[in-house]
Amino acid sequence: MTRTLTGPTDHVVVVGAGLAGLSAALHLLGAGRRVTVVERDPHPGGRAGRLALGGYLVDTGPTVLTMPDIADEAFAAVGESLRDRVDLIALHPAYRARFADGSTLDVHTDAEAMEAEIERFAGGADAAGYRRLRHWLRQLYLAERGRFLDADFDSPLQLLTPDLARLAALGGFGRWEARIARHLRDERLRRVFSFQALYAGVPPERALAAYAVIAYMDTVAGVYFPRGGMHALPRAMAAAAAAAGAEFHYGQPVTRLERSGERVTAVVTEERRIACDAVVLTPDLPVAYRLLGRTPRRPARLGHAPSAVVLHAGCDRTWPELAHHTLSFGHAWRRTFRELTRTGELMSDPSLLIT
Repeated sequence: MTRTLTGPTDHVVVVGAGLAGLSAALHLLGAGRRVTVVERDPHPGGRAGRLALGGYLVDTGPTVLTMPDIADEAFAAVGESLRDRVDLIALHPAYRARFADGSTLDVHTDAEAMEAEIERFAGGADAAGYRRLRHWLRQLYLAERGRFLDADFDSPLQLLTPDLARLAALGGFGRWEARIARHLRDERLRRVFSFQALYAGVPPERALAAYAVIAYMDTVAGVYFPRGGMHALPRAMAAAAAAAGAEFHYGQPVTRLERSGERVTAVVTEERRIACDAVVLTPDLPVAYRLLGRTPRRPARLGHAPSAVVLHAGCDRTWPELAHHTLSFGHAWRRTFRELTRTGELMSDPSLLIT
């Protein structure tokens, strides 16, 4: 059973105006709470930020938008619609993959189009394997969505459900890359359906197959782009929250929390003290632990996963051979992961996502 907060929860302060904080604010407003959002930056967005530089507006965070219906649930909580505030463009193809041998593959979310593309690229056997892979990815998503992706846990014991057995039966606790190899022979194709492990900071050969649900999200459910850039999404969420009555304080880092027993009674910034009945913390975990004044003890020390080197370039031309998202795979796929995660070296033959 999920623990609930006893006592009044009429006024909730949300710390952080990133996607998590804005989503929490919208759902709380829909539940009838008074909501105040406190954000250290001068604008909403958090990781999905924006930088004005040299006449360009640059998205500083994510570039790939999947599962927009989840964002729409937050808008619906206050009687609004995502598509009323954001012009979403479905990307066809979702990606274009370019390989070191000069070959290219367009990644379509339409099953028939993708099957035909794979048959052109790698032959009929892998086209048939793609049909099986697509079915497996969908079953994996259905097994994970309600119980694991869209659920709260207060104890690991809450994971012990029939859905866990179903996930195990689907091979979710095996290795992602090995599972993909059951369906696809062509090594290049395997990369297209396993590179998403990098979003979790894990090489595909070491990632649990349960993470392959990410491949469902972009290669089956679809990839979108908000007109105006990714920052259009948090801007729209903040506007919807403000229209529903949320109060925003930007440019105000939270310095401490006031507590009474186990309850937070006020959030203190550099400029003000905001009394509240409850607080939602959405910053990075080290910041949240600092504000709470304690760090949970863990049986093993946490390690940091590799992130990415990001280059923003302003260009005065386009390249017809590039799609909106182009994956440029290097030749030494596995070797580069060993360099990053085992020997701590820069990639000698990097793979790139060009957006």
